[in-house]
Amino acid sequence: MRRTRAWIGVPLLLVWTVGCGEAVPSGGDATTSQQTATTDDLITASARVSLPPAGTAPSDLPDPNSEGAQFLRQYCTACHALPSPATHSATDWPVVLRRMWLRTEGVAEEYNLPVPDPRERVVILDYVLEHALVVRRAELPAGPGRNLFAANCARCHELPDPSQHSSNDWPAVVIRMRQHMVQMLGQSPQQSDVQEVILYLERVSSTP
Repeated sequence: MRRTRAWIGVPLLLVWTVGCGEAVPSGGDATTSQQTATTDDLITASARVSLPPAGTAPSDLPDPNSEGAQFLRQYCTACHALPSPATHSATDWPVVLRRMWLRTEGVAEEYNLPVPDPRERVVILDYVLEHALVVRRAELPAGPGRNLFAANCARCHELPDPSQHSSNDWPAVVIRMRQHMVQMLGQSPQQSDVQEVILYLERVSSTP
């Protein structure tokens, strides 16, 4: 395992320190047990939010042999799984990358974390913007499942355009997004709702 992955524990350690640093009444009574359980829940939730969803395979990246794809693999996987450019919209990516670069710059040198130089950052940004999540700007086509699609998918990112995937691809995409929701939010839509969203996207994926 690469040494650079070791720094992931740093923010979690800080979360644990902040969360546990407040005074807790002694005595081992029910109140103390309840406070401890609440603190444990907060730590677990913080850890879940700090970790990104499962990544994509390098070969599945758009234009995988491009310089942008190579830099994305080189730098992003030093800390977490390889993200897909479609993870965020073009509106969100600049903010996300800026936050990641600030975090890497704050990591102690002893962890030898690779940090992209200014030119490499521009290449990475251009790459993810070119292949970012396609956002739906017009009103969604009517039909059963539209409200479920809008309500659930918008919880984690901007609402994607149904036309960005074919009817054959949408089932796998929706199932993967459901897994991400479980990891990031600890919640999941009911299976019947998931199926209704899939049927809706299969039906309207070619609708202008």
